[in-house]
Amino acid sequence: MRWPALTLGLSSLALAAFPLIRPFFPFNPGTPAETLAGASRAVTSAPWLIAHYLALVGFVLLLCVLPALDAHLTATAVASRARPAMVLIGIGVALILPTLGLELYALPAIGRLYLEGNPSVAALVGLIYGGAAVLVMLLGLLLLAIGAFIFARAVGRSRALPRWAAVTYAVGLAFWCPILPPPVRIVDGLLIGIGGLGLAWALRRASDSKAGFGIAA
Repeated sequence: MRWPALTLGLSSLALAAFPLIRPFFPFNPGTPAETLAGASRAVTSAPWLIAHYLALVGFVLLLCVLPALDAHLTATAVASRARPAMVLIGIGVALILPTLGLELYALPAIGRLYLEGNPSVAALVGLIYGGAAVLVMLLGLLLLAIGAFIFARAVGRSRALPRWAAVTYAVGLAFWCPILPPPVRIVDGLLIGIGGLGLAWALRRASDSKAGFGIAA
């Protein structure tokens, strides 16, 4: 569990840093010209790109650690509750990642074209964020939230990991939502960081305990 603990810790730190680094600005796809006029410099900036790469890495690392969390909880006889949580979280993250890709690659490109004197590209913002991409992400956010709370409940029943850390982490994942105001998103990121690090530390201690037991035997 040492590598899964490190992976979960890095994932949590990346997701916690995301709202602290990214620029915030009014965003209304219904008025794409006004939105892009205020957002074009922000979405082409280094903080925007760094923050979204961190979010991307954070979610990918979370996908990588899900099998280890499932195995750890399955060993405590709560497999019937842990497995659905891991599946829902995994599907939820998979549905969120495409929108992160849009904000990491497409939106900065649109912003650069706008700054170069092509105001007609503003219509693309409305087309992207007014279409199926938003529905896919909303479904992903819903599945992530449901899976996170099921995970916290499974941890509470198993006592294999700290309940406070699981609940804190689950609340953070459940309220990871782009439409929330910046202060809420910053607090939400801190919840993910604190809860995730608590879970990672518990996984590391469990690994050390098993290793010590093996040596003694």
